[in-house]
Amino acid sequence: MANTINNCLLEEMNAIQVKETITDKTIAILVIGACENHGDHMPFGSDFIFPRKLVENVITDLSKNDNTRSLYNSLILLPAIPYGVSSHHNNFQMTMSVKPSTMVSLIEDILLSLVMNGVRKILVINGHDGNIAPIEIASRKVKNENEDVVIACLESWWVLAGQKDKDLFKVWQGLGHGGEAETSAMLSVRPDLVNTHYAPEQVIPNLPKDDIRIYWKFNELTNTGATGAPKKATVEKGQRIIEILKNSIISFLIDMEKTDWKYGLSLTKT
Repeated sequence: MANTINNCLLEEMNAIQVKETITDKTIAILVIGACENHGDHMPFGSDFIFPRKLVENVITDLSKNDNTRSLYNSLILLPAIPYGVSSHHNNFQMTMSVKPSTMVSLIEDILLSLVMNGVRKILVINGHDGNIAPIEIASRKVKNENEDVVIACLESWWVLAGQKDKDLFKVWQGLGHGGEAETSAMLSVRPDLVNTHYAPEQVIPNLPKDDIRIYWKFNELTNTGATGAPKKATVEKGQRIIEILKNSIISFLIDMEKTDWKYGLSLTKT
C-alpha cells in the first residue's frame, strides 16, 4: 500500500518524476483540514488526518483495478493544508486559526500554482466546516480567470456519510464536532489517537431549527470542545464511512473521466 500511495505524493517526488508525471490528464487532489480541539478523546489534527487517509484508500483501490489503473496513474496528491478557519474554536486552548482572507488567498495561490503548471483537473477534499466558504470563494476566483479549469470539492464528508446511509448513526445523523461520525472515522484510521474513555456524554446544542443559521462561537455550545454523541462511535461505523465516501469519490472520478471533465453545456459542444 505504501508504494502505491508514494507514487502519487508530490512531496516525495523529485524533479524528474514530476516532469514524467504531470500531463494534461493529471488530476490534483488537495486535502484541507484544521488544527483544533476535538474534545478530550480526539487528536487536534483529526480534520486533516482522516481526509488524507480517505484519499489514500481511494488511491489504493484505483491502483488495484485494471479498469481504473489509468485513472490512478493520473493522480497527484498534494501535501495537506493542516490549518483552517477556526476562529469559532479559539476559546479552546491551542486552536490554530487562519484568517478567512488569508485562507482564501492560500487556497487561491495553491490552485493558481496548479493551473500555472498545466493542471486543469482539481479535486479538493475538505475536513473542516470553517473552510467551506473560503474554498468556494477561492475556487470561483480561479475559475473566473481560468474557464478551462475544473475545480470540484467534497465539502462536508460528515454530512454526506449520514445522507448516504440513514441507518448508520444513532444520534443526530452522526453530526457533531468530535461526535459519532468523526470519532468513528478516526477510530477506523488512527485508533491509537482516540481514547473514548475521555469522550464526553451526548451534547446536542440547544439551537433553533436549521432553517436559519446562527454564527455561534463553539464555547457557546459546549464546555468540552466536542458535540454530538462520541460514545456511540465504533470502528465498524468508521469503516462504513470510509466505504461510503470512497465509493462516492471513485464514482465521481470515473464519471468525470468519461467526459474528460466536461459537464453541462460543454458536453453538447462540437
